[in-house]
Amino acid sequence: MPKTIAILGVTGTQGGSVASHFFSLGWHVRGLTRPLTSASSISLKAKGIEVVQADIDSPSSLLSAFRGAHVIFGLTDFWGPYFSVFNEKKKEGDRATGEYAYEIEVRRGKNIVDAVEKVLEEEGSVLERFVLSSLPGFKAQSGGKYTFVYHFDSKAVVTEYLRGKGRLWERSSVLNMGFYADNLVRYGGILGAAKDMENGVYIWRKPCKPTATHPFVIPSDTGFFVELLVNSPPKQDLLGVSEMASYADYMKIWSEVTGVPSEVREISVEEADMAAPGGVGREAAESTATSAEFGWGEQLVLPTQLDPEFKTTSLRGYIEGEDWKGFLSKI
Repeated sequence: MPKTIAILGVTGTQGGSVASHFFSLGWHVRGLTRPLTSASSISLKAKGIEVVQADIDSPSSLLSAFRGAHVIFGLTDFWGPYFSVFNEKKKEGDRATGEYAYEIEVRRGKNIVDAVEKVLEEEGSVLERFVLSSLPGFKAQSGGKYTFVYHFDSKAVVTEYLRGKGRLWERSSVLNMGFYADNLVRYGGILGAAKDMENGVYIWRKPCKPTATHPFVIPSDTGFFVELLVNSPPKQDLLGVSEMASYADYMKIWSEVTGVPSEVREISVEEADMAAPGGVGREAAESTATSAEFGWGEQLVLPTQLDPEFKTTSLRGYIEGEDWKGFLSKI
């Protein structure tokens, strides 16, 4: 009988990658989602993936979905709650939306951890590994310099909560996903990308030195990271990185692939905040600034430290495979 992996957010970016990869390995894949009738859910079922209804706001639904799983992949969504109330909350102040989404993500993350712990208590040795998708605390990483990094800090709180669950932590590992390589094509304008209409150069304004190095991740690599953690000893704090590179490196490849000239221009966090007011610009900017100035933390291990032969998708491979027509027509 094949082993079972239960995956939260199976219709999303990370969960979808994990589902596809483990299905290709011959695992029984159980995807957890709220709407069973969505197009994504129906498509997954047609491929042979089990799709069950579960709600991270309803711990009892998580228990039934997690039972019998040998591996559980858990994650939470900060940006869904954030943007669902952004237009209203920004009227209360720049921190209001971030604080709101922070509280929701922490609560939901703890719901997931508690449900996994309960299933472990019930079933004993069935659960072999719990992999939590998270991020390091950037307020602490920056020594308190940057405090608008709510989407990092909320996940870090959940990680610490998991570390306090003795028996469960002995069967767990954490996956810290780097900066998504597809952020430019998905959110370019919000993240400071714009075309200079006079000379046709695409300028990506970032609150860091253009040559500062960051961990970029191609989201489709998520499944490979989770497999690595399943096959490694527990209690790993893995940096999910496909390639370490600077924004200057990124845009150099981008220009070579698209044939469009580009430039990375350094701006301040304050300028990024003014360009996208209400807190969202500062949230993104302080994340980038922390990464550039303080890194992601020496406690994180790299994939090749767990497996010297581990392979990921290169930035060039991603950029060459991406469809940039829509991006180029809008921005």
